[in-house]
Amino acid sequence: MRALTSHRRGRVLPTSALPAVMLGTLLLAGCAVDGGGGDVPTPEEIIGFAPGEDYKLTNYDGIKAYFKALTASTDRMVLEQIGESTRGEPLYLAAISSPANLQRLERIREITRTLAYARDPDEGYGSVLDEEEARALAREGVAVVWIDGGLHATEVAHGQLMPEMAHHFVTDESAETRRIRENAVVLLMPNMNPDGLNIVADWYMSNVGGEFEMARVPELYHHYIGHDNNRDWYMLTQVETQAVTRQLYHNWFPQIVYNQHQSSPFPGRIWMPPFENPVSPHLDPLVVSSLNQMGHSMRRRFDEEGKPGVNSGIVFDLWWNGSMRGGPDYHNMLGFLTETAGAGYATPRCYDEDEIPDTFGARAGNLPAKTPSTNYNNPWLGGCWHLRDAMDYMMTAAKAVADMGAKLKEEYLFNHYRMGRRQIERGNAAEGGPFAYVLDPAASHDPGTVVEFMNLMSQSGIEFLRASEPFSIEGSAGEVAFPAGSYVIPPQAFRPYVVDLMEPKQYPDRRQYPGGPPEPPYDMTGYELRFQMGLEAVNVDEPFDMPRGEWGEASADIGEVRGEGAAGFAAHGNANSIYRGLSASGGGRGEAEDADEAPERFRTVQMLPTPNGEVPAGAYWLPGLSADAARALAADHGLTLTGVSASPSSDAVAEAHAPRVAIYRSWQAPMPEGWTRWVLDQYGFEWENVWDADVREGDLSRFDVVLLPSQGAGGIAQGHAPGSMPEQYTGGLGEEGAAALRGFVEGGGWLVAFDQAVDYAIETFALPFRNRTRGLSSQEFFIPGSVIRLDVDPSHPLGYGMDEEAMALFARSQVLERTGGAASGGVAGGGRVSTPVCYADDDFLVSGWTLGGEEVLAGYPAVAQVEVGAGHVVLFAFRPHFRGQPRNTFKLLFNALAASATDGLPASPGLRCR
Repeated sequence: MRALTSHRRGRVLPTSALPAVMLGTLLLAGCAVDGGGGDVPTPEEIIGFAPGEDYKLTNYDGIKAYFKALTASTDRMVLEQIGESTRGEPLYLAAISSPANLQRLERIREITRTLAYARDPDEGYGSVLDEEEARALAREGVAVVWIDGGLHATEVAHGQLMPEMAHHFVTDESAETRRIRENAVVLLMPNMNPDGLNIVADWYMSNVGGEFEMARVPELYHHYIGHDNNRDWYMLTQVETQAVTRQLYHNWFPQIVYNQHQSSPFPGRIWMPPFENPVSPHLDPLVVSSLNQMGHSMRRRFDEEGKPGVNSGIVFDLWWNGSMRGGPDYHNMLGFLTETAGAGYATPRCYDEDEIPDTFGARAGNLPAKTPSTNYNNPWLGGCWHLRDAMDYMMTAAKAVADMGAKLKEEYLFNHYRMGRRQIERGNAAEGGPFAYVLDPAASHDPGTVVEFMNLMSQSGIEFLRASEPFSIEGSAGEVAFPAGSYVIPPQAFRPYVVDLMEPKQYPDRRQYPGGPPEPPYDMTGYELRFQMGLEAVNVDEPFDMPRGEWGEASADIGEVRGEGAAGFAAHGNANSIYRGLSASGGGRGEAEDADEAPERFRTVQMLPTPNGEVPAGAYWLPGLSADAARALAADHGLTLTGVSASPSSDAVAEAHAPRVAIYRSWQAPMPEGWTRWVLDQYGFEWENVWDADVREGDLSRFDVVLLPSQGAGGIAQGHAPGSMPEQYTGGLGEEGAAALRGFVEGGGWLVAFDQAVDYAIETFALPFRNRTRGLSSQEFFIPGSVIRLDVDPSHPLGYGMDEEAMALFARSQVLERTGGAASGGVAGGGRVSTPVCYADDDFLVSGWTLGGEEVLAGYPAVAQVEVGAGHVVLFAFRPHFRGQPRNTFKLLFNALAASATDGLPASPGLRCR
């Protein structure tokens, strides 16, 4: 007989000891739908079992089969494929409403778009919809309510629930559901991460009933970024994020965006709004009050149904913009999440009353857990919790949300307009921020990042103009001239989104108690793309007349070819896209190809003077490149190329080839490893994963460089403990792997360690550095996620193509300190040491929050390079490619890869950090 294992104490209960009601599965009977073409199938009939049964999970095949069968059986739902997942699964969106509403979906979308932008789209920018027209549209329209499942694949309940939820909204004939279909379009996304569902469901079902039933999945449950697929909603790096963003900000403009998650802070059963403080000052206050109203309405329904354990006002705040529910808030939509208690895949968990703590704990604000309070008015005091229970709670929440949307549809529609119009008026009055932002691509160190940023704004529904003529603006410092091709982002309905990604923030100093440790934020405290992408943007305070130009179009026409190139061309290294260009041009693919077919190798340049202007260090000389090919390369990849009239002297160039890159991949599946793969894929680098066993075998000679993504030293060295997983997934590098890495580096290879992995590198190679943050409490040093200023040496090979000042994303990252031996640039233990990047000594905090940064971080090394034998170890105390966001520090990563594949690079002392 199957047993239930307690989450806390390992207590085992035979199933016969449980009440019969807890063993049952809710079966939904199909019914005929008027005009629907026959009986509507139940999920059980298509999937083979009713989702929610103990010890059973369906993968995406069952989910998509059910949604196809359901839409074929009814006239109350339409199903649209809106894209494909990273691994090629179709992404679907279902629209459920009355047949009459589904017949006029284009008109409904026209209404929601018009109200969201607070203007008639046919009249162009500058027009504003008047209140009477808006109220008429609100009466004519219906609410659009978005509900999704499956984003975080290990949170299995919402993914399993979506077929049942669709069946309910299609077939239920209660007065409430009929009202919902008449007054709302309910958008259900069956699964936002189908690849992850397949990984998790297949893993669990292959282990269920065995020793490793509860073992964690040993790979990322999104191909690239795992759990961080809910950290991607302003950078839009993943195809799934992009597909959903099109629906939110281009097709549907929902007033309500409900994003389902697990798990609630224990012992709560479900978390829902109101949110924890702080609240971003950029959000419209009506967003906040409406979220509060929605949360209280949802709670009341749980109380009516006698479902305990509803908690709110803790943990999840309204500060950060990067989550799936956060981005909509900055578009004047009601974006929110719930967090429902988990059961551990589909295996139930049981808790005795004495396992319930007295409070939720410090991070949750010490909320009483056993006695009623305003944020936890009906405590849950223990019992057994099944997947079915979690799904029932989620269904209650979804019904409450859809019911609110239908009952208050005019209010939600009109308030979307009201907030949009208010934001336009605020911008025109220059209250609380600039009237407009102007970005000239040529003014930024890497013009291509400006184009990338404008494309991100376009995807997120932001309106902007690309000027077709030069123009000037009168400001407080006098007249400022801008060339044709500059971008203007003016006041608009979604202004909070723009301002939040452009203006620095000062996160409030919040403590768990007076004088106590910091109260950690939900995620980042400073994250502006203006700084992360290295954008030069001009804030314009006063209204001005827009120049002529094209609206909503970003142009990649930023490349430039200077002069003629009798001896080829030098491609400047300031642009991240240079590596895409080099890959596309075929340069430097190495010597493995046939010599007659291989393109000429390229060379890195050391400050090459030419008749067409000086070429800075870090450029690439392409000796065989024709003028036509140079112009095509510049146009396709936004590069600057300078003609080289004669072959440079040997001391001005260094031989280079495409780096042969290994990325260490642990079975603990840290997300930074996946982000590293994604970034290298985007910029034309070839790479190969090496797992623990690969490294332990000892022969890494086919690589130039091994990357250690951010991961704790213990995880790298030891991995999963024996007995916690199937044997092939246990263990780490161990001493064999450490010896292999030492042999690789001493023989001439490069090892690059990021963030948490610097501890492993320092210990393994006995480097003359220590991590200053190691062992410090949060009361001594705390930077949970902020933008920090860097000082960079552009003459150092790791700083090539960089500006002298850059911005890093510091998210609980590290700080280096020399521990004796030679100073920067000197020799310690036979190897030269340099520090090309330091955390700024003065004014180091750009945006966010820091505690103890002056004493622990300011002025100390952020990047170090140490010679070890014939090779090098590079320590990055932070992640220069954090979540695929900080484009202005990507070059530091790319330079480390390039240096590993370049012969004869000059030695450089770097900067003198503390």
